[in-house]
Amino acid sequence: MGYIVEMENITKTYVGVPALNDVTLRVKSGEQVAIIGSSGSGKSTLLRCLNHLELIDSGRVAIDGEVLAETDERGRARYRKDAEIRRLILRTAMVFQHFNLFGHLSCLENITIAPIRIKKEPPAEVRERAMELLRVVGLEQKADAYPGQLSGGQKQRVAIARALAMRPSVLLFDEPTSALDPEVTGEVLRVIRQLAAAGHTMVLVTHEMGFAREVAERIIFMDTARIIEEGPPGQLFDNPGSDRLRTFLQAVI
Repeated sequence: MGYIVEMENITKTYVGVPALNDVTLRVKSGEQVAIIGSSGSGKSTLLRCLNHLELIDSGRVAIDGEVLAETDERGRARYRKDAEIRRLILRTAMVFQHFNLFGHLSCLENITIAPIRIKKEPPAEVRERAMELLRVVGLEQKADAYPGQLSGGQKQRVAIARALAMRPSVLLFDEPTSALDPEVTGEVLRVIRQLAAAGHTMVLVTHEMGFAREVAERIIFMDTARIIEEGPPGQLFDNPGSDRLRTFLQAVI
């Protein structure tokens, strides 16, 4: 299997403060990777640099084998032309912490708007796919409801269906349960668990350690803008190789 995601030697700073410091992440097709770490360690920034919500300072980013950005002779990141960037980032789909649904659109419209308007797919075909995705996330009865009529867990499940509607090569989850009440967290985790079992490629930033251990094939631990350790869940959780990871796990488990 080839790599869907290639992020090599990525650096990113905010006002001189390192957010990512020489970070390398590669994800194979069909692999599920969970990124854990304290707030401010660089987890979400790494995802946002992958799908062009943030620009890297230097390094190389490739999606499906096509380069999105790479370091030029001056040591700075050079991106492809805008049209090529848009084409490449459509191969990723992000599920955000706070859902980011359009409040004036129904659930069905939230799911169909991007495939129809951005990918120019046939509306009837997209609506049929959207209804099937609503069934997948258990919300087919909410097709005509608006986000304001939904619980937090329902909103996040609609957001997952919206991401899937784009048929991306890789799904990105940025702490998808951190804005939810504990009683509805489980319904969102069940959907993500189903997607992992179906073989979707995904990179998941999460604070749910038990869930990360269960779903991910590989765990990445970040601290102070770097990847400190990575490996199978059993290795990292049961036999951490660094004092920093050991201290982190003692605090969150």
